[in-house]
Amino acid sequence: MEMEGVMPGIPGSLLIAGAVLLLLLTFGIVEYVERRRPAELGWRYDLLRFAPLRRALESRLFQPLLQVPVVGLFFLIIAAGLFGVQQADRNIATVLTWVVWWALIVFFILFAGKVWCTICPWNAVSDWLRRRTLWRRVEDERLFTLNLRWPRRLKNIYLATLLFLVLTWLELGFGVTTSPAMTAYLGLLILAMAVVPAVLFEGKPFCRYACLVGRISGLYAMFSPLELRSRSRDVCRRCRGKDCHRGNERGYPCPTFERLDTMDANTYCILCTECVKSCRHRNVSLNLRPFAADLFSLRRPRKDEAYLSLVMLSMTSFHGITMTPQWFSWNLKLQEVLGVSYRVAFTIMMLLVLAAFPAVYYGICVLSKLAAGGGVEVSRIFINYAYPILPIALFYHLAHNTMHFFREGQKLLPVLSDPFGWGWNLFGTAGTSPEPLLSFTAIWYLQVFFILAGHVFSILVASRVARLTFPEQRAAFRSLLPQLGVLVGYSAFSLWLIAQPMVMRTAM
Repeated sequence: MEMEGVMPGIPGSLLIAGAVLLLLLTFGIVEYVERRRPAELGWRYDLLRFAPLRRALESRLFQPLLQVPVVGLFFLIIAAGLFGVQQADRNIATVLTWVVWWALIVFFILFAGKVWCTICPWNAVSDWLRRRTLWRRVEDERLFTLNLRWPRRLKNIYLATLLFLVLTWLELGFGVTTSPAMTAYLGLLILAMAVVPAVLFEGKPFCRYACLVGRISGLYAMFSPLELRSRSRDVCRRCRGKDCHRGNERGYPCPTFERLDTMDANTYCILCTECVKSCRHRNVSLNLRPFAADLFSLRRPRKDEAYLSLVMLSMTSFHGITMTPQWFSWNLKLQEVLGVSYRVAFTIMMLLVLAAFPAVYYGICVLSKLAAGGGVEVSRIFINYAYPILPIALFYHLAHNTMHFFREGQKLLPVLSDPFGWGWNLFGTAGTSPEPLLSFTAIWYLQVFFILAGHVFSILVASRVARLTFPEQRAAFRSLLPQLGVLVGYSAFSLWLIAQPMVMRTAM
């Protein structure tokens, strides 16, 4: 596979400094937590106290006004991918999708949670088709749907996890990021996966159970400082109509089957704001809150979420591995030893990484049980301690995307004037060669900061999880020690990855 451009990794001195800080922060945080139990993160500020924002969210025009331009961009990407020049750096389909959107979406999740779902073009088109209107409230019996029940066995997020693995395989093994046409076909495929369930089943089962972007952002959104919740659980309990769940003449039923009286995490809410419209008691709040609030409380850990958390960490790391120069030599050696093609060797190595991360983690969970003296099943330890991994995965994702966006994001400017690569110059920027948005030095420090920040949150969340899993304080602390080892190992591996030169496959 051809190396089309190499971005240097962080300098060795910065790597060493980062590793030292990693260890110091680990010991310092553990010491702090053991000496002084952290206070509950209870503060909230309701943005819907601002009357203009509340009126906007209560309007049926609010979401369509945001969705229409995004849907327009989506179909521009499809058209450019299918009919434009098949050169990644001259086609808006590849530049806007993989350099801008794919890099920035994690930053949006970090600060605004599930806001992508609010404007998602796949969600918008399936809504408009199902309702046959852009904004008006249509009676439920007039919706264009068979209203079937989603199969009970699929009421989990394993399907989304599988689709995420398939996307990773296509992206890295088949070079989707360098092909405008394949990018367009992928967009249309996901659109079909959103539309078909919408016209067959009740609600939006694709959004709830199968959307790879929605489920990944759902777990990451547990870290976000933005949440949609009930103002008062007592008001919800006294409400007979349960309009937030069932809908009424002002708003549709919750498309992901959530209820405000029981919802305690961002994971499955898609911020469609239907509950804001339908709640007769104005008991819905859009809160600012501390980062990682859902992870610190962790009221209902789930096995399928735990597996996805591990898959996200392993595949995000694998993405980084495949961009190092060492990857190409490892892959070539495996091809020679086994006598197989690049893609077969790639698949074997992907499966090895996919198996290695959970296997190491499971072994650590066994050690946690032994260290704590038993009393809690390994399966429960495995599920609960998977959540502290999320900040490491999220912030490595941010660190990795930082290099992509700030070194390649300026490439959007020329293709805005010539989106199809046909020689247009709509805004006078075609043919320009803008400088990168940030220097390598600034990016390196940002990358190290992100990884250290993710590590700090992972240790803090792990300490909370230990107390939730083991009521006895000494057992909780002993169970935490093996987990600290694996968290340090994962974070150190993230530092090592950003210290490697990265081969840019996007040819930007």
